[in-house]
Amino acid sequence: MKNKKVLNSRGFILVETLIVGVFIMGIFSLLYANFFPLIGEYERYKNYDTVEAIYVAHWARMIAIKGLPNSIYNTVENNGYLDITDCSLYTESNKEADCSAYKTMNNISKIYLTPYSTSVFKDYVRRDDSPFTRSFKEYIAYLPTYSKNTSKTPATGYYRVIVEYISNDTYKYGTIEVYKG
Repeated sequence: MKNKKVLNSRGFILVETLIVGVFIMGIFSLLYANFFPLIGEYERYKNYDTVEAIYVAHWARMIAIKGLPNSIYNTVENNGYLDITDCSLYTESNKEADCSAYKTMNNISKIYLTPYSTSVFKDYVRRDDSPFTRSFKEYIAYLPTYSKNTSKTPATGYYRVIVEYISNDTYKYGTIEVYKG
């Protein structure tokens, strides 16, 4: 009879289990550290540029294109933005009634027309003495400046509509490009 030595493998299994456990915990901690900030960003920006907001901005664009006179667009080019919430500005094609109905149906609080590049508007909103709400300032800070596309300028007919409206007791925001050709 041969005597075989039997190795005690309990220590190896324990070490192997600890290594795998530490590895799995490391993966979970990386997921936790990287995933929860994304949820926070989602919660913060869930009221910005949603499908509903883009749809609301689309109709503001349609009314602005057909209802605003060309002098308004010149003012926007010179000032960097213009509050076009007042329906009396829409003198072309009898769009004043459309503006009023649109604002009522969508709980519109503000409509702004800016050049395609929003950098001047962003600078104005960022100032401490600007008359904008904190939530609107946060939305404008969230927006890109759109300044890299140099072919889209007021001289070529490109502007941007920014809409603030109330839905479910929450301010929501949307923006869309306007081409006034």
